[in-house]
Amino acid sequence: MIVINTPLRAELFQQAAEEEGLVFVKRTGMKLLFENPHGEDGKMAELLKKKCKGKKELAAIYFQVLPL
Repeated sequence: MIVINTPLRAELFQQAAEEEGLVFVKRTGMKLLFENPHGEDGKMAELLKKKCKGKKELAAIYFQVLPL
């Protein structure tokens, strides 16, 4: 399970995660929860965070990507 904590632009973070093969589970407040069918949540969280930091529209937004 991977969690993205973001107060803004949740739909763009969800789209980026789904492009990496993650499956959206639910949204709870500022948390987006994703199932990782590939395993290795820690590595996927790092990869997703780098991808989001590299996107111009997401780079300035405070967010966290954490494995559960």
